[in-house]
Amino acid sequence: MYIGIASSGVIWEECKRSGRFKQMKIQETYNVENLYQQYLRDVEVGAASNKKYYLEGERRAEIDFFNRIIKKSTDRAIKRTFYPGLWFEIKSSSHQMQFHAKINRIQIDNQLADCIFPVVLAPIPPPKSVAATTEFKPFIEMSMVQRIIPHSNVKQFKYLRVLMQEFHVKVDLLFVNAIFEMISTEITEAEAKRLFTEDLKVQTQPLHAHVAIQSQAEVKNFYDNLHLGPLKIHVSFSMAGSESKALPGILSTILQGVGVTLTDINDVVFRLAFFEREFQFLTQRQLVSECVTHYSGQAVKQLYVLVLGLDVIGNPYGLVVGFTKGVEDLFYEPFQGAIQGPGEFAEGLVLGVRSLFGHTVGGAAGAVSKITGAMGKGLAALTFDDDYQKKRRDALNKKPATLQEGIARSGKGLVMGVFDGVTGVFTKPISGAKEEGVEGFFKGLGKGAVGLVARPIAGVTDFASGSFDAVKRATELSDEAARLRPPRFLHKDGIVRPYNKKEAEGNKLLKDIDKGKFTATDTFAYYETVVDNKDVVVLTDCRIIYATKSDLFGGWQCEWTHRWTEIMSISMLNDGIEMILRSKDGKSALKKMFGSSGHQKKILLIPTAYRRNRLAEVMERLRQRAE
Repeated sequence: MYIGIASSGVIWEECKRSGRFKQMKIQETYNVENLYQQYLRDVEVGAASNKKYYLEGERRAEIDFFNRIIKKSTDRAIKRTFYPGLWFEIKSSSHQMQFHAKINRIQIDNQLADCIFPVVLAPIPPPKSVAATTEFKPFIEMSMVQRIIPHSNVKQFKYLRVLMQEFHVKVDLLFVNAIFEMISTEITEAEAKRLFTEDLKVQTQPLHAHVAIQSQAEVKNFYDNLHLGPLKIHVSFSMAGSESKALPGILSTILQGVGVTLTDINDVVFRLAFFEREFQFLTQRQLVSECVTHYSGQAVKQLYVLVLGLDVIGNPYGLVVGFTKGVEDLFYEPFQGAIQGPGEFAEGLVLGVRSLFGHTVGGAAGAVSKITGAMGKGLAALTFDDDYQKKRRDALNKKPATLQEGIARSGKGLVMGVFDGVTGVFTKPISGAKEEGVEGFFKGLGKGAVGLVARPIAGVTDFASGSFDAVKRATELSDEAARLRPPRFLHKDGIVRPYNKKEAEGNKLLKDIDKGKFTATDTFAYYETVVDNKDVVVLTDCRIIYATKSDLFGGWQCEWTHRWTEIMSISMLNDGIEMILRSKDGKSALKKMFGSSGHQKKILLIPTAYRRNRLAEVMERLRQRAE
């Protein structure tokens, strides 16, 4: 895993007459940043001097980025800043101590290559309706005012509040297994005997020898105002690619008990109310015990959401919550909580979530998507083809960026389901015979016959599921979190080196091109961008690959590729690199007739000299190594 404490991102602030800069609303910050990026592009081409920039919204305001002024009811100074990942402030005197801490963002990424959920834990951004009326808030915020009483061990907390924003936890079974494999230790038989003997000795001793007598002497603290905010947790769990038998004993039992062995759990929500105590004496042990009892008790009472959130019955909990949330939001949302800083007073925000259309339409589409998705999963399992199930899983897990892309991908899956079902009747017996002989031939014959029916039907259900899911995502009011960085690239020797972002990005590109077609045989070496977010050149130890990004389906497709043994020479041009390919008889393509020379010569347009020279150097080294 990769754990990051990240900054808030770009924050725009404005200054009124008081001289103190105040944060803009989230949506307003987003709009100003978009205008600022447009302003920077105009500056590059020299078109910014005669252009005016207006902030759209209820009050249309002009922004002068050169002088850093926004013209609303009065001219206000603006500045572009960010809040650091971790911030805290401590003030102390002989009678009082103040502590204020903020963690703006925590994110845990899954670094496994074949994972369902790339982001394990991340805060959920607020809906757009809330973002338009409130400012950015840190993920975790704590504020404390402690009164120091002379000649006394009792600590008096005048004010102690902790607030954690809404977040999601998305876990793969493979990820859990990998963590347990790393931290688990096997106990030898001799060690087990020794521990058992020690346990037998303990039971012969009197009870008071093991009881902490200091409990009576433990100091009690007085809490004037203790408030731990509510927790709102979105839980998703996937067993794709593994079985619960692979889990350690207790986890396997728990998961089987709640029915996870039947299907996956997707976006079930636990709402745990706030914990509050006023004017009470509590020891530290009592406080921890009451907190654990409070939150765990509510979690146990809400275990029904696990059953109602199962995909196999269409996640009716998500449907019901979608409708009820669209009508009225009665839960004390973490984003509505306000933490009072030690030196200032802040009133709680009362925000209405105006999202009836988004939640009702999204909830219904999401539920239908889950039902059809569960049907498609079951039909795919009937094909008994692991490769087909893996490709289907990968296609469904790549979330589309737009509604059009989602429907286009679903349509492609429908066509390919029919195509694979028909061709599998002929290809499966042949591939089975190559792998396992006569037995494999008859196995392949059975798989092909079943696939002829199951694959087209699975393609139809996946088309319906993907289309409904695309509708749901289009109505959602917030974006999903992306990885903080691509997974680390490990070389063939297995040595862990300092993280190299370019290598990690290139290795991810190689896995994305043609759905990982080249990853089984090739090892990534280098890559270079030809057109931003459109065309790339990827070099491996075996070949050069030129890939383009599909606007319709969103994936990377290979335009052309050549093995290093097919390239005769590499030469530099003023604005690119020229490759001359070997003909079938081994002679230079320049000696061929004019008609065939176009197919025997490739030119890569790389205008930047440094990038062009570096790419040519790596290409030549790989070509010579292949010879």
